[in-house]
Amino acid sequence: MVSEVPKLVNKFIEISNNGWIEGVNNYSNSIGLTFEKELGKKIDSLYFPDYHGIEIKCSSRYSRYPIYLFSIAFDGPTFPEINRIVEKYGWFDHEFVNKKILMTRIRYKSKTKIKSGFQFKFELDEQEEKLYLCVYDIEGILIEKESFIYLSSIYNHLCLKLSNLAIIYASTKKDSNKKYHRYYEINVYKLISFDRFIELLKNDDIGVSFLARLGRSGDNKGKYKNKSLTFELKKEDIFKLYNIEYYYNSDTNQEFSIFENYGTTNALV
Repeated sequence: MVSEVPKLVNKFIEISNNGWIEGVNNYSNSIGLTFEKELGKKIDSLYFPDYHGIEIKCSSRYSRYPIYLFSIAFDGPTFPEINRIVEKYGWFDHEFVNKKILMTRIRYKSKTKIKSGFQFKFELDEQEEKLYLCVYDIEGILIEKESFIYLSSIYNHLCLKLSNLAIIYASTKKDSNKKYHRYYEINVYKLISFDRFIELLKNDDIGVSFLARLGRSGDNKGKYKNKSLTFELKKEDIFKLYNIEYYYNSDTNQEFSIFENYGTTNALV
């Protein structure tokens, strides 16, 4: 992977030197989609890394949002299991009153009370190699422990797509009702281990969101916008899961690299 990093860095420097670039849209995903367009990459939601084996995440300069690592579905016991959970434990939407929604955080160390009065919590069964969703009533009595994700599924999502991660930062401005982005910083990381991920999950350093919500406008109005579990990590906790390999900031001209004879002041190949 070391030989692949310069390809992305070279391309980043080229994009950064272009200054302000008009965004592909005015939505929150404009930073990432615009950068992918500048890379020459088509929009997709593939299971594989974005660019030469490196997964790319983009963020605005002052964003406090976490890094969204990956989304995953339950493996069982039914398919799609998330539909059973939403129907049984969700609550009716205020606008589309015949449809249920469910949006909550799920923790490992403590129960989370949801709007319908139930409580959710994760439990890891190392013998079965499954991560279970445990559901409790309002008194804290276990109702069920059925919905699960195989640890192998989590491993495949993390290690296949996110072993190598680049976080790109950009400044954003609006002019004549159009968004513009200027990409100024790149950080390239290497995953420490899957065991570290599980350790962080147990410690609630890895956040998990349960999302089953409805679209409010356009073609997706009244349709489920997404139904999945999303795993995320705070930006300030990135070093708990990853080791940094390369850093460059075009504004300050600061650079760090673990590689010999490697850097923006040298010839990148």
